[in-house]
Amino acid sequence: MVETDNKRTHAPAYLKGLRQRPYDLVGHIPDWALRHYIGDGYIQIDPLAKNWEQLIKRDSDVIRPEDGVDPVTIDFRLGPNIKHYRPDGLDVIDTRHTSKEEIEEMMKHVVLKPDQPFVLNHRLFVLAATVERLVLPNDMIGHLYGKSSLARLGVVVHSTAPRFDPGWDGNPTLEIGAHLDGKDIIIYHSDPICAFSFERMMAPVDVGYKDKKNSSFNGSVVPEASNISQSAIGYRNVRRAK
Repeated sequence: MVETDNKRTHAPAYLKGLRQRPYDLVGHIPDWALRHYIGDGYIQIDPLAKNWEQLIKRDSDVIRPEDGVDPVTIDFRLGPNIKHYRPDGLDVIDTRHTSKEEIEEMMKHVVLKPDQPFVLNHRLFVLAATVERLVLPNDMIGHLYGKSSLARLGVVVHSTAPRFDPGWDGNPTLEIGAHLDGKDIIIYHSDPICAFSFERMMAPVDVGYKDKKNSSFNGSVVPEASNISQSAIGYRNVRRAK
């Protein structure tokens, strides 16, 4: 807190009541602007929560906990499509030579019914898609976060890939692991599983993710296996050309 106007307050006096127009913002998007962006369809989330109408009212800044939005993030829910690695299959995955198809063959695809549980344990590594489809404009980055309530149970929902590039279009894939040895953790279809914040760039990118020729996961609804053997071919070809 800072000392202003002869009393203690959380912000300098010149900032009190000051609010930029939503589309003038650059950087991480606060809750009140996020309601505009989603309500106007600039950030597309489908389906929205049933109580989204209350969330995007222009005449109220009140956000209820059940709306799934905090000052900078909005919750996404666990979707029906889950894939996990089976114990059989290849003993070695070669990051240059094992194909996406070979990796897919090592995975089991589970489709959950509404509110059906799924049991996590430390032996499973799971790919899961969210209920919601996310579409980003070419000047917006999405940031995926785990839920602290799940993290305190040893559940990690993104192993290394929390950034969703401008122009993304699809159901985000989660990389879920459970780290409590000897404990089963039960999660449920349609329960909150992660949260997203959004960051607006100073200018749009030249080519959005969905327009890139090598956008491996654009438009995905079901979680897809790694395409790592193809992802670095361009870099290897450049080295050979030199």
